[in-house]
Amino acid sequence: MKKKFSIHLYWIIPGAIVIFGLLLLFYQNFSNVTEPPASDWSRALLVGKTEINKLPPVKVTEDGGFVFTRFEDGKLATTTLGKDFNVKDQKTYDIPVDKWTQIFQKENLIIYFDFKNIYDQDKNMIVSGVEKFYPLETTIFYLKDNILYQLAPDNKESVKILEVDLKKQDIVLQENEDGLNILMYSTNPSGVDVTLEQVINGKMNTIYQSRIKIEPGKVVNDISYALNGENLALLLQEELEQSQGKPQFFNYFMETSVTNQDPQPLYELTFDDPAGNNSLTEVTDVVFKYSDGKPTLLFQANGKTETQYNDSTTFNIYTAEITESGATKTERRSNTPAISTSPQWLNEETIAWLDLDAEAHEIKIATSDIAKVSQLIEITQEDWLNALGKTLGMITSSFFALALAIIWFLWPIIFIVIMYFFKNRTIDRDPTWIFYTGIGLYALAAVIWKNQFFVDNIYITAPNYLTFTGSSYFYMILFGIIAFWLAIHTKRTNDWSGTLRIMYFVGIHILLLTIFFGPYII
Repeated sequence: MKKKFSIHLYWIIPGAIVIFGLLLLFYQNFSNVTEPPASDWSRALLVGKTEINKLPPVKVTEDGGFVFTRFEDGKLATTTLGKDFNVKDQKTYDIPVDKWTQIFQKENLIIYFDFKNIYDQDKNMIVSGVEKFYPLETTIFYLKDNILYQLAPDNKESVKILEVDLKKQDIVLQENEDGLNILMYSTNPSGVDVTLEQVINGKMNTIYQSRIKIEPGKVVNDISYALNGENLALLLQEELEQSQGKPQFFNYFMETSVTNQDPQPLYELTFDDPAGNNSLTEVTDVVFKYSDGKPTLLFQANGKTETQYNDSTTFNIYTAEITESGATKTERRSNTPAISTSPQWLNEETIAWLDLDAEAHEIKIATSDIAKVSQLIEITQEDWLNALGKTLGMITSSFFALALAIIWFLWPIIFIVIMYFFKNRTIDRDPTWIFYTGIGLYALAAVIWKNQFFVDNIYITAPNYLTFTGSSYFYMILFGIIAFWLAIHTKRTNDWSGTLRIMYFVGIHILLLTIFFGPYII
C-alpha cells in the first residue's frame, strides 16, 4: 500500500500544491471583492431595489430613522429603517411612476411630479404645465412660464419667488440649517456671474454677488456651493472646449465671506485616489456642505477597485475635505463593482447611494458606525459569484505565463533533441549527467531571463506574500527543490528515464510558478 502510494507522489504532491494555490487565489479575490471602502467605514448594506436610476432624497425621521423612496413594479414604495438600520416598515402607494417621476415626501405627505403636472398622493392635480420640480427638505419649488414658485406642501398654496430664464442662467436650490438659499449663475466667455439669494417668508434677500473669472477656452458645467453662517464655499466644475479628443474636466474651489463681494482666488482641486496611486477622474453628483467648519464634498468619481476582473477602476462614492488653500483629503466611502451614483448624506456618519444594475438598481448605505451595521451585512451570492468569476478569469489569463517562459524551457528541449539525434546510444544508457545537464540549462536560462517571466505588473498587483524583497528567487528555488525531489523520486519508484525527468522537472516548475504568479501577469 505504501509503495503504491509512493508511485503516485509525482502527481499527488503537485496536485495538492496547485489546489492550495487556487484556494489561496480565491481567498485573495474574495477578500478583495468584500473589502470595505476604508478601515474606518463599513461595507455596503442593501436597503432595497428600485427601477429608477436616481435616488430621491432620503428623509430622516424624528427618532433618527430613515425613509427611502423606491419605484417598484411601476408604483411608489417606501422603506423605513430605524436608527439601528433594521427595516421598520415598508409601504406601497397606488401612485404610478416612471423614470421621469420626482417625489416630495414629508412624514405621511406625498407630492409627486410626472414631468408635466404636480399631484398629491390622491392623484389630485395641484399645478399643471410645470417645467422644473425642486423637492427640498420641507418645501417645494417649481418653475412655470419662466417664473419660480414656492409650493407649501401643507396647504398646497404657491407663492411667486422670482422670474428666471434657464436658457440664460442656472439655479441651484438648497435647504439647510441656515434656511432656503438659491444660487443663480450665468456664464460668458470671460467669466461667471454669481448671485446668492436667501428666501425668507417668500421674499428674496441678496446676500452675495460677484463675478468670477474663468480661463479662456473653458466652460462652466456646474456650480455647487455650501453656506456656513457667513462663510461661502463654491465648487466650479469646468470643461475644456474642444472639437475632438477626450473631454478634459477641471474642478476649482473658492471660499469667501458673504460680506466680502470681491472675487477670491480659485484653487484647482485634485483628488488623490485613496485606493490607488493616481487621481480620481470624472467627478460628478457633488453634494457640498460644511462639516465641523470645513468644506466637505460627497461625490461620485472613477477610481481604483479590486472588486472585478480585468477592470481595475469603476465609479464609487468618495468624500473630500478641502482646506483654505485648496488641498484635499479624500476618503473612499463605497467599494462595489457596480457604478455607484446619487450619493446623499443621511447624517455625519452615514451616506446612501444607488448602485446601477441592468435589471433593478440597488439602494445602499454605509456608515462609520461599523459595530451597529456589521451584523446586518451578509455575504451574498453575488459576492461569491464575483470572487469566483474573478478567480476563473485570472486562472485563464495566467497561462500567458507559458508564453513568457518559452525562453526558459527552450534550452533543455534543444539539448534533448540534440542528444537524440547525435548521441542516441548515450540516451539509451541514460547516464546521470544527462539529467543534471538538462536541469542546469533550464536553471541557468531561468536566472538569466528571470524578468521575462516576472514582469512589473506582478510586483504592482500581486499580494505581499508574493512580492517581498527577493520573492522571485525564493519561489523559483522553493518550487525548484520540490520539482527536483519529485524528479529524483520518480527514478527510484517509477523508473523514469533522464530525459523524461527533465521534462517533468521543467513542467512542474513552470506549472507551480504559473499557478501562483500567472494570475498577476496581465
